[in-house]
Amino acid sequence: MFTIPDEIDMAIIKALNRDSRIKTSHLAKLVHLTAPAVAARIQRLTDTGVITRYTVEVDLDKLGFPRQVFIQVAVQEQQHAAYLKLVHHYHNDIRHHYRTTGQFAYMIEGAFPDRHDLSDFLQALSKLATYQVIDVIDDI
Repeated sequence: MFTIPDEIDMAIIKALNRDSRIKTSHLAKLVHLTAPAVAARIQRLTDTGVITRYTVEVDLDKLGFPRQVFIQVAVQEQQHAAYLKLVHHYHNDIRHHYRTTGQFAYMIEGAFPDRHDLSDFLQALSKLATYQVIDVIDDI
């Protein structure tokens, strides 16, 4: 049975979002519960699908992907299959690919090794869709 997360659940989720490797004992102190109670809440949040996965955040510059961009994309229906094939081809440079509302049907979050690789992707994309690039200046 699904129950809406309460304030303590939300505090646990926020702490896990900041550091998914936080020790249960430390998390318990933050939310003023025992470690077994926190572990039970995390298990319930996982079992009910509120927590779907744990991730790692990386420094893309240090990994060799300093060209970080968001690309809004509008695709004509007849080009849709080719567009999805292009996105799949560049899967190593695309961090997230979202379906969105509005003038642009998709939003790509990309990280490219250099401007040449980004340019190659955009050139291929321009044959299939219209797009708008938003450069990431800083991660704050």
